[in-house]
Amino acid sequence: MAAVRKLPSKQLQTPKMLSAVARQQLLLINGLLDEVARNYLARLRREIAELIRIIERKQAGAGLSRRELKELREILKEIAHLQINPERGRRKDLKKIDALIGEFQLVVERW
Repeated sequence: MAAVRKLPSKQLQTPKMLSAVARQQLLLINGLLDEVARNYLARLRREIAELIRIIERKQAGAGLSRRELKELREILKEIAHLQINPERGRRKDLKKIDALIGEFQLVVERW
């Protein structure tokens, strides 16, 4: 992780100096944002891919039991009722998706 730069001493805190430090720190945060977002999306995509593999394996084998089919229907209803506005780019929408993936994982773990 990149280091956060210390503020210059009180005597050197001119408006120009503070502006330069603020700009540098905002650029640092911008880079961190990209890295965190990239890693977060990669994790969610891996989790979704794993869920798909589990369902495909289950279907290729003995198939889904009645209980498993019921649980799958319930989670699919939740997905169908998911209210998200992607254009807004809100954290709460990401949280909804993350929570739904987590619920799906809990259901599949019981299989």
